[in-house]
Amino acid sequence: MNLPVRTAKLGHMKTFPKIAAAAALALLLGSPVLAVLKPGAKFVPFSLKNVDGKDYTVTMEDGKLTLIVAETAGAETKIVKSHPAGVLVDFWATWCVPCRKAMPHMQRLNETHGPAAGQTEGGLIVLGIALDDAGGKVVRPFYQKLKITYPLLADPPAAAQPESVAATAKDMKKRYGVQDIPVVYLIDASGTITHAHIGATDELAAKLDSAIAALLGGEKK
Repeated sequence: MNLPVRTAKLGHMKTFPKIAAAAALALLLGSPVLAVLKPGAKFVPFSLKNVDGKDYTVTMEDGKLTLIVAETAGAETKIVKSHPAGVLVDFWATWCVPCRKAMPHMQRLNETHGPAAGQTEGGLIVLGIALDDAGGKVVRPFYQKLKITYPLLADPPAAAQPESVAATAKDMKKRYGVQDIPVVYLIDASGTITHAHIGATDELAAKLDSAIAALLGGEKK
């Protein structure tokens, strides 16, 4: 019998009658726990600021998954566009123990499958979405203590976004149906979610690895 997936609750749990609680536990033990957006659903475009000050926007352009990184220095804004083979979105928070335990695996995925410097086609983009209420004020010092190189997005972007684009971590949490964390989504080049899970276990990590291998196919860095 599988053990329940370890997750961190966002918000206070309601009190249920004992019978209902027992029934819910039975369902949890007997069924896999999936994120709200299921594989096959289309992703929600989003734009957030990384802890390094750059804005990261993931959207669709000309039918292709597109990453837009904008960096503003003085009055000049530099924009770099790329078309990754996939984007991995990891919802987490600094206070979430399972989230922190999963971060080394996310880092390995970034190092193994991330695009090379200057590469604008292919590769896997790993993005952490920080759900801390204080945003970058909390995430930035946390990031600086870790050997993490993939972006940790925590704050709204500098540029205003249309309503169709999630532009705050809170909005992303709502649109992606995040209640427990960590939550991981894998998005392919067509903007389709191909993998989704809640929790941080070796079994879930292995399933994510398989999904990434299937998405990338024989692609090499």
